[in-house]
Amino acid sequence: MKRYHDLSGKLENGLWSYQALPGLEQIIPDVQIETIATVDKDDFFASRITLSTISGTYVEAGSHILKEGKTLDEYGIGDFIKPATIIRLPRQPEKTMVDKSLLVSHAPNIPKGEALIVDTGWGIQWNKPGYVLQCPNFSQNAVEWLLEHKPSICAFDVPCLESSWSEDVVEEKGGLLGMMFNRGALLVAPLINLEQIKSDRGMLYCLPLSVAGTSGAPARIVFEEEV
Repeated sequence: MKRYHDLSGKLENGLWSYQALPGLEQIIPDVQIETIATVDKDDFFASRITLSTISGTYVEAGSHILKEGKTLDEYGIGDFIKPATIIRLPRQPEKTMVDKSLLVSHAPNIPKGEALIVDTGWGIQWNKPGYVLQCPNFSQNAVEWLLEHKPSICAFDVPCLESSWSEDVVEEKGGLLGMMFNRGALLVAPLINLEQIKSDRGMLYCLPLSVAGTSGAPARIVFEEEV
């Protein structure tokens, strides 16, 4: 028997935004969902949706920060469907730094080349105040250790991996993402509902919107669990 878990947050008006990060206030649009036709007036219902490629839960490829990185439409559908292992950490407090030792102490056996999901417990904070700037972050040695397993997908329940957003250390920004993308891994984030999954293993389905020429796109993320 299989159980399916939706790990993607809902796109809605008033959704959290990367506008919270310094320098992005005028770049990233708010998610806006507007009714443009109704059954009573127009005989059909339709909406206009305004968003960015990093709105809600999304899949991101290397061209996000690498000039020669791949765009999302250069991947095949099989690249978004992978066996996955969950590293389930004790619930991490605000602004904590996840390091290698913490990952190692809670990691199950991790096959190479598959998807890796890191659960910090932050998913329950989805769309709450401080969701972006107060989230747990990852140290360089933590990300390096994850990449030793040659993951095809790195998935997280936090919206930001790096603490340098609030530290104004410009030369460090993007470093952890660059490490992942240079190794060929896709990024999937931020996830919710990981606490509903009982197993550490399953199938991860990360199906982004099919959009030409973008680094990423919002996605429906589903975890298939054997029960």
